[in-house]
Amino acid sequence: MIKSKKPSSIYRLWRFIRDLKRILLLACLFAVLKSISGLGLVAVSRWLLNNYQNLSKHELTMIYTSIFVFLTLFIVIIYFRVYLPVYISSNVIREMRHQLYRHLQRLSADFYVQHKTGEIVSRMTNDITMAQLLFSTVMINILFDIITLTVAISYIVFTYPFQIYLPVIGICAVYGSLVRIFLPKIRTISRQVQEEMGKITGDVSEKIVGMKVLQSFTQEKVASHEMDERLESHYFETLKMAKFQALFSSFSQFLPSLARFLVIAIGIYLMIGSKMTMGDITGLILILGHVFFPLNRSAETTVQIGTSIGSLDRVFDFFDAQPTVGEAKNIVRPESLKGRIEYRNISFNYPLNEDSLVLNDVSFVIDEGSRVAFVGPSGAGKSTMMDLLSRFYDPIAGTILIDSVDIRKMPLKFIRENIGIVMQDTILFSGTIADNIRMGKPGASAEEVVEALKNAYAWEFVKEMKYGINGVVGERGVTLSGGQKQRLAVARVFLKNPKILILDEATSSLDSESEFFVQQALHSLMQGRTTLVIAHRLSTVKDVDYIYVIENGEITEHGSMTDLLSKEGTFKRLYDKQNLSFIEI
Repeated sequence: MIKSKKPSSIYRLWRFIRDLKRILLLACLFAVLKSISGLGLVAVSRWLLNNYQNLSKHELTMIYTSIFVFLTLFIVIIYFRVYLPVYISSNVIREMRHQLYRHLQRLSADFYVQHKTGEIVSRMTNDITMAQLLFSTVMINILFDIITLTVAISYIVFTYPFQIYLPVIGICAVYGSLVRIFLPKIRTISRQVQEEMGKITGDVSEKIVGMKVLQSFTQEKVASHEMDERLESHYFETLKMAKFQALFSSFSQFLPSLARFLVIAIGIYLMIGSKMTMGDITGLILILGHVFFPLNRSAETTVQIGTSIGSLDRVFDFFDAQPTVGEAKNIVRPESLKGRIEYRNISFNYPLNEDSLVLNDVSFVIDEGSRVAFVGPSGAGKSTMMDLLSRFYDPIAGTILIDSVDIRKMPLKFIRENIGIVMQDTILFSGTIADNIRMGKPGASAEEVVEALKNAYAWEFVKEMKYGINGVVGERGVTLSGGQKQRLAVARVFLKNPKILILDEATSSLDSESEFFVQQALHSLMQGRTTLVIAHRLSTVKDVDYIYVIENGEITEHGSMTDLLSKEGTFKRLYDKQNLSFIEI
């Protein structure tokens, strides 16, 4: 996984917000109006308390009526002040999730080797949800609080004696220092909390998928212990964050109370000396609410900022991950593909195990339309060779060519459109049978789907289902047997109609009856295609043209089945171990 140098998360948010800048400006305007309106009411209240004796009943009535009309309009201001930030955040979150999902689809297989499924899901859901606070609440609240503090303190400075405003300014300065101290710590701890939550989500996802295995091996207690350790780690990180939050909240509650006591005490002293009136004191008490409300809220805001930015950092970590398999600058797109394959001095190792070569200087040629099998012990590198052909990975050395063209110079989409894969573990998605088959050809008609099912010997059981091709298969195809899922996988490739076919242990996990039907389907599917077969059951390679034996990432034997059986090598040993009778070629 390649990571590029990244700017700050806050700066990077702008590309998600810039299309909404007019609405953001409007939201800021309503925040300003709400702030100024509240402070205006305080100033009017103070003026009324100091001058009501000089006003007539008619003038008081007019003033009260005007205030009532203003308060009615104030409802509209508050509505948009609350609604617009949520509108902005919902749009930003939607676009961020959309772009992150599209980006994840571009990433290479090594990324998914290094990150658990649950962790990826956690960042797309939990982390982006946590970051939503930054859009829906924090940004507008900060603007509102800054304006409120600025106007309120300016009002106190210009209309009250210096003995009143000095304690207020001093408290605000202390608050600013506390925020600078606590915010980085809260951000760091928040990221750690989210990291632990991501690990928990990953473990839960993994354990749920493998629940049958855990239960069959009676490993529930061990799995529960592992989960307890994860939960315990998250628990301690959460408590650590709570301690910082509680400490900061203690200061945020104490300092305003101290400032309010000092200001009122000084105000009463000045009133006794006839330097202030009761209206001034009342107005001061009201205006202090506008000063200390933002300060009191700063504890919560600081935590929200730290949490949101910590979550954003994790989200942008995924945005920064770049595919290790990319498009060449000078792309060569053949008009058609014949299917001749050549591996030339290929070596490869996985990113998590760079010291161990999975393939070592492998070379071979597969002619157009031929059927070639790769056999050997588990872990020898057979499936890895197929992954390289589809460019899920790129080799660390050597070149793979199709029709004498380096596949790294071909468009990725073109390569994968022309390669069909039937794997040992068939992956079906929630939805109908037709939806899963149409993955081979989006937009295919119902007739084309049925024809593909017939070719794959799957129509016999599909037509007996209650809803036919519109029957729902369930998550991971839980409503179907292994043989049925495998035949649907074959039908999917039939509809795709690729030039190159990869069969990766396609029948190794099937019973005899299911294997018979799948073998019939595969035999039909292989017609006219260059076919690469990976097999443990040597009975499945009796119809191939050539066989390569792979051991420890190297080709140790190759030839026809007759040639290999005549030698006392690995293939003969594997053949005898499986107790296969002589197969006439």
